[in-house]
Amino acid sequence: RQKRKDCVLKTIIHDFNKETFSAFEIPDENVVVLNADGHYAPCRGCFACWLKNTGFCVMDDSLKHAGALIGQSDPLIIISRLCYGGYSPGVKAVLDRAIGVSLPFFTWRGGQTHHIGRYPQRKLLRVLFYGDSTESERQTATELAERNRLNLGYKTAETLFFQNPAQIRGAIS
Repeated sequence: RQKRKDCVLKTIIHDFNKETFSAFEIPDENVVVLNADGHYAPCRGCFACWLKNTGFCVMDDSLKHAGALIGQSDPLIIISRLCYGGYSPGVKAVLDRAIGVSLPFFTWRGGQTHHIGRYPQRKLLRVLFYGDSTESERQTATELAERNRLNLGYKTAETLFFQNPAQIRGAIS
């Protein structure tokens, strides 16, 4: 899906079940929703999205265009159950399939080695975690979101924590 010049494409990656997500009203037609429900193949590590099929996965399923989609999204909103300081397995699998958002070359940023972005830098990565958590898990999750911000090519990362999915509704907009 191509980004229209007169709008900003917003992408939401979430791990809610269908019933929970249907309670959220998403009125904007420029919102793309990726449901991390596991109805897609896991990344097989072939790197064709880097080398042969620039930015697009060779597996023909709902995540074929995940890298290109994320590369055109501002903001990117990730909604995930907090699992030991990281994303739920479904959300992690979606992000794994989006590795084509970067190039297979390296650069030095902030004293660390990172991949070069395939797309221009975007403004906002918003990560919304829900569920019970410890302070240590929240700290780890905040660091993870910051690393994803760097690797996915966003200027700012916002990481917010909620007790349950219903509390997230206002943070999506």
